[in-house]
Amino acid sequence: MTMFARPTNQVAAAPPVPPPASQPKPAKRPPRWSLSNWPVRWKVLAIALVPLLLATTFGALRVQSEMSTSGDLRLAAARTNLIPTITKYMSALDVALLASSTGRDVEGAKKNFSARKYELQTRLADTDVIPDVRSGVNTLLNGGQSLLDKVLDNSIGLRDRITTYAPLLLTAEDAINASVHVDSEQIRAQAEGLSRAVGARGQMTMQEILVTRGADLPDPQLRTAMITLAGTEPSTLFGMSEVLGTGSPAAKDLQQQMVARMAIMSDPDSTLVDNADLLRSIHTTQGIAEQIINDATASVTNSVQNQATARRDAAVRDAVLVLVAIGLALAVVLLVARALIKPLRVLRDGALKVAHTDLEGEIDRVRGGAEPVPQPLAVYTTEEIGQVAHAVDELHTQALLLAGDEARLRLLVNDMFETMSRRSRSLVDQQLSLIDRLERNEEDPERLDNLFRLDHLAARLRRNSANLLVLAGAQIGRDQREPVPLATVVNAAVSEVEDYRRVEISAVADCTVLGGAAGGIIHLLAELIDNALRYSPPTTPVKVSAVRGSEGGVLLRIADAGLGMTESDRRMANMRLQAGGEVTPENARHMGLFVVGRLAARHGLRVGLRGPATGEAGSGTTAEVYLPLAVLVEGQQQQQPPQRQFFAVRPPEPDPSGPALPVVETGTSVTSLPRRSPGSSGITETPAAEAPEQAQSKRPLPTPWWEKGSAPAQAPAAQPAQSGASDTSAFFARRPAAAQPPAAKPEPPDLTPSGPQDDDVIYQRMLSEIMGDQDPHQLVDSPDLDWQTVWDRGWSAAAEAENTPVESRTEHGLPMRTPGARLVPGAAEADEPAAPNGGFHARDPNAVRTSIASHFSGVRSARSHARDTGEGEQ
Repeated sequence: MTMFARPTNQVAAAPPVPPPASQPKPAKRPPRWSLSNWPVRWKVLAIALVPLLLATTFGALRVQSEMSTSGDLRLAAARTNLIPTITKYMSALDVALLASSTGRDVEGAKKNFSARKYELQTRLADTDVIPDVRSGVNTLLNGGQSLLDKVLDNSIGLRDRITTYAPLLLTAEDAINASVHVDSEQIRAQAEGLSRAVGARGQMTMQEILVTRGADLPDPQLRTAMITLAGTEPSTLFGMSEVLGTGSPAAKDLQQQMVARMAIMSDPDSTLVDNADLLRSIHTTQGIAEQIINDATASVTNSVQNQATARRDAAVRDAVLVLVAIGLALAVVLLVARALIKPLRVLRDGALKVAHTDLEGEIDRVRGGAEPVPQPLAVYTTEEIGQVAHAVDELHTQALLLAGDEARLRLLVNDMFETMSRRSRSLVDQQLSLIDRLERNEEDPERLDNLFRLDHLAARLRRNSANLLVLAGAQIGRDQREPVPLATVVNAAVSEVEDYRRVEISAVADCTVLGGAAGGIIHLLAELIDNALRYSPPTTPVKVSAVRGSEGGVLLRIADAGLGMTESDRRMANMRLQAGGEVTPENARHMGLFVVGRLAARHGLRVGLRGPATGEAGSGTTAEVYLPLAVLVEGQQQQQPPQRQFFAVRPPEPDPSGPALPVVETGTSVTSLPRRSPGSSGITETPAAEAPEQAQSKRPLPTPWWEKGSAPAQAPAAQPAQSGASDTSAFFARRPAAAQPPAAKPEPPDLTPSGPQDDDVIYQRMLSEIMGDQDPHQLVDSPDLDWQTVWDRGWSAAAEAENTPVESRTEHGLPMRTPGARLVPGAAEADEPAAPNGGFHARDPNAVRTSIASHFSGVRSARSHARDTGEGEQ
């Protein structure tokens, strides 16, 4: 039983068909940052994220603490560098005060003081110190300079010197203590001993000044001042003992010297001024204090610097340990992630390579008739990823099968397009032939104008059929064998548009186009000109020009005066033109761009659109076509017929008395489209309309008068434009060639045919347009070609005339020829005698019209008589 057979036991009616279910809602995709959208590497990293975050947090806190402490210590070390400059400055001030009091090397002391002062100012400016230290140092600088200036000017007394110097000494001790801001008790004790040593040295300096200059004061005042200064020595010695050590010899020596000085000062009988024992004790104490200053300064500075370095090293060590731990954890995570990602990457790259490269090449091989075997992906595991890879291999196989079917279907569709296009063109050719016959027999100007419009519409239909061939990727027709002048190419393109009167050809370069590219260029230019005519006002012209380029090529410009295009539309149009006729969904709306782009890519042309240049008037669009040297024939001068200016300006009326030029056909087909010549005879009035039964008759028409050698036709350009029909005829008429006067009647004519009989123009057009690229000789033996044409009957009649048997012979056996026995039917009539000036006789138009009217009247009468008597059926 097939699926279409009705079951025998089913008698009940089928249940009603339920209504179709509603369309399922599209699946909701998870958000971009959803866990399911995370890459595999991120998911593996998320597993180890919590321990890594904890380790990183604690390690970062530890490192941050160490780095903060190290930074504070580095700042403290920088501030301790100010201490040596303070001690040196106070030492230079003490020396300067003693020198001014004793009169020893005052200038040297002043220079030393100035140098130490500048050094302290520079160091203060370069060091980030706390505000109290900066204020104290500035007090030292200003107060010391002021005191020294007063002492050198001897404008201050001895007692005022002591009372002014004592506050400066206390300020120096505070600045030294404040410059050491660390958490180490040992370093702070060393800084305290250093400041006390500086104070002790200053006290000894004041006592020495009193001893050396004490004569200026009464003895009781001098003794009281020295005892007052000595009262602060115990606290100073205690601070110094912290640095020296309580039981050290230097500490004991300081205590002994203090006791000796107190004994001398307390003895009323002792002389204090210039007391040698007192000066010796003062110098001993100064020496010990100076040694403590030197040692403590270096110790405090180095200790703070070493502590800062140690803290920095500890911070770096902790940071390295944390980073190593994090790096190890990340390495493990990456190893695991790599084991998962590597096969996935191979799977992805392989699938993309199949989709973008392999499948395209395999489809090309399928189109060539091969059966390629898909290569499996390089994933050989059996776990989940390997199973996905095997599934992709299956998809590849199925995709290749479907792609092959699709390729075959596309080829079939292209073949259908080509077949339909060629059939349509054949029908249009028949329609054009019928329109040509109607135009020849029509004498009503209005009806003739309508026939011309119908003729143009049929030509556009024919070009649309050619567009279908381009869409199918087929050749439009047989390639032209001989080169074609560029002016002929432009004129042929203009002849294929409807509103040809608006086209103005300004200048055309003198060059020749290769025959193989002429047909495509004509089609391309016709599309561009037709587009310019349709998108510009009907009262404005479309200008066509062709000039030589800098590289030897030719640049064709087609400019209209329409509204133009926007920048974005023009950019998109140029992109489609440069794509070379790529098949896109926009082809249906922009068929012209597609055809132009594909033809340009096929022949190596460059096509572009641009707006009006700077300084140009108007707002239209200019299409530019560049013909490279590859499609031109260089160094070959083609003899071109004289050009007429038509399209925008009506040609002037010729002199009726002048000689007429014959219309001759050239041996080279300019375009792939047949060249129609409605009204080319120049007759402005036609005979009476043909009867309907005569128009429908299938009998071959008699040989037209313009094809007879005895009746040279008048040039189309020489006919005056009397109506719309005559204008159209003037345009579509064949271009007149240079006239050559025939020889005398007894001699052979000088006007030879343009080519051999095998290269007949009509015959070549039939081969080019109807048979395409096929060999016409292969179609002759085809059994389904049972039709004949007028030309076939002509050739058959010529063959029969050639094979006429000999009926009589001479007595010696030689054949006797009968005059006219082998004359081909329809032979040319005898030529009329040539005109005296070497040209052709001008024919009277009225006589020509009367002759043709009589001829057609006879033909109609004969056909009517044949139908009435029944002889036509026999």
